[in-house]
Amino acid sequence: MTSADGVVPIARRPGRILCLTASGTQMLYAIGAGKQVVGVDKYSTYPASAPRTKFTGYESSAEDYLPLKPDLVILSFSTGTLISQLRKLDIPTLLLPPATTVQGTLAQLDELGQATGHLQAARRVGAKLVEFLHHEAQQAHGRGKGKSYYIELDPTYYSATSKTFIGAMFSLFGMRDIADAANKASAGYPQLSAEYILRADPNYVFLADTVCCHQTAKSFAARPGFAGLRAVKAHDVIPMNDSVASEWGPHSMETFVRLLVSVLEGRFHAPAPTAASG
Repeated sequence: MTSADGVVPIARRPGRILCLTASGTQMLYAIGAGKQVVGVDKYSTYPASAPRTKFTGYESSAEDYLPLKPDLVILSFSTGTLISQLRKLDIPTLLLPPATTVQGTLAQLDELGQATGHLQAARRVGAKLVEFLHHEAQQAHGRGKGKSYYIELDPTYYSATSKTFIGAMFSLFGMRDIADAANKASAGYPQLSAEYILRADPNYVFLADTVCCHQTAKSFAARPGFAGLRAVKAHDVIPMNDSVASEWGPHSMETFVRLLVSVLEGRFHAPAPTAASG
């Protein structure tokens, strides 16, 4: 079969998979390949039963993985010489780079289904995912159409455009990303400024830096001038888990889309922020 980095020789159904991508872990368990998994990276938090390790996928030596005796290693990034080292050790490697569209996730589900012997299950999962997304978009009754949003990846104002995977989720609901106009040579992740955000005055703010940087609706509103933003005044500053903005597995997609629909329907509100004095 083929991978993002070329042909991957998988002679038989793998029984000892090491998955070093949280999105890949979600997909493996969704298609019924969980029993074949012997290890996942430290960032794979779903499902909770997955055998987490200290690995990150950025190790300098492939020999670190040998105690697990993997017969397939799944990565999302090609870093250093790791893949070539694995090939010298005769360990097949599947590279699944970050998806930027729903179709990208469906294609990776197919790849994993083919690689693990669960192709039909993978296609069923993909079909149900598409059905779910369509249903939720209908459920929102067009409430997101034309509404602007800012998604914050860290307090220095790095954001994600509609050309990223999380941006594609917003686009399903017809929403407008304020970061798009600032995206020049940043591969979809531009750094904005406080002045830029104040000028754009988005309808909604989504904070994907609650874990890394402990940001809240209150701390966001306390930044100079931000108390006047319409999203702050309407209590539409939404805290979310950081991982949802960087993972493209079925569980992350469903979690975020349910959150977004609840926001658009007015069923979710962050606690009313209080700007700090002084």
